[in-house]
Amino acid sequence: MSYLVTILPRRLFLNVEDHETILEAAQTHGVTFPYGCDAGACYVCAGALESGSVHLRIEERNITAGEEDADDVLFCLAQPTSDCRIIMEGVLAPGEYPMINASCQVTQVTPFGNDTVEVTLRLPAGKKVEFHPGQYLQVILDKDTHCAFSIGNIPNQERIIQLYVGFSDKDETSHRLREAFTVGNVVNIDLPHGRCYLQDTKSTQPLYLIAGSTGISQIKSIAEQCIADQLPRDVHIYWGVPAANGLFLDRYFQRIANDNDHVHYTAVVSEPDDEWQGRTGFVHKAMLEDTTGLENAEIILCGSPGMTYAVLDDLLAQGVKEEQVQSDVFEYAPR
Repeated sequence: MSYLVTILPRRLFLNVEDHETILEAAQTHGVTFPYGCDAGACYVCAGALESGSVHLRIEERNITAGEEDADDVLFCLAQPTSDCRIIMEGVLAPGEYPMINASCQVTQVTPFGNDTVEVTLRLPAGKKVEFHPGQYLQVILDKDTHCAFSIGNIPNQERIIQLYVGFSDKDETSHRLREAFTVGNVVNIDLPHGRCYLQDTKSTQPLYLIAGSTGISQIKSIAEQCIADQLPRDVHIYWGVPAANGLFLDRYFQRIANDNDHVHYTAVVSEPDDEWQGRTGFVHKAMLEDTTGLENAEIILCGSPGMTYAVLDDLLAQGVKEEQVQSDVFEYAPR
């Protein structure tokens, strides 16, 4: 018999057999879990039991959530006796890279004419920085102000990171970012963040990448990975913007779609002017119009929480299962 253990705050899920400790199950499934002695002596693996119950090896006693000892459980000894929710910091999902801080130089800023710029950062030499395409970083303006941006490219030997940033004249943080992203400046970042990336790089299921406005940055990174790694799947990119001048990477996506038979690109404008000749309306509606079935698809959404949940609800109404859909919004703005 097995029990489901939910690891907070990361919301990782772990199936633990009744003869296993939580630490043993984590190691079996490739989850990196803090520990030292593996014998209940060092307390490195101590965390809180939020719900459920466990049996402690060696000590031969049971602990149930809500009891005094439930805030200090040694997971190297703890065998679940029910489904549990635990709180443990420093846990990494399979294939996840550790968080690092880095100081990067701004080497180039390219404006697109619609208050959006491409910012090029160079990572420091000699410092190993790893991330999955689709993850994001945080720019640290001060100890209380961290600004998240999807990484717009795949890892590379040149130590380059591309960001796509939309500025607003009405936002003080935006003013500070505009000043920080000046060529020659050094900005502090931490990365990688997010679990919205390709978990199975051997999948042949069709991949649908749906972005709103500057959310296209994350989609660009994932699409580049599919092309660079020659992944054996069809990639359908849908980019929605209010006005056509927001399609600042339109030529880029047209080019990769023309150069790669398995890549398909559709731009959708929700408030078009008379000159726009392409698709109109909501971006996900265009996707649904183009597809006859999504039962085997993997879908990644990148946009505001409002957009993301509106798209999710329409997808679920069409029979898409929630586990088919990924978005960073589900983690930072759960509903």
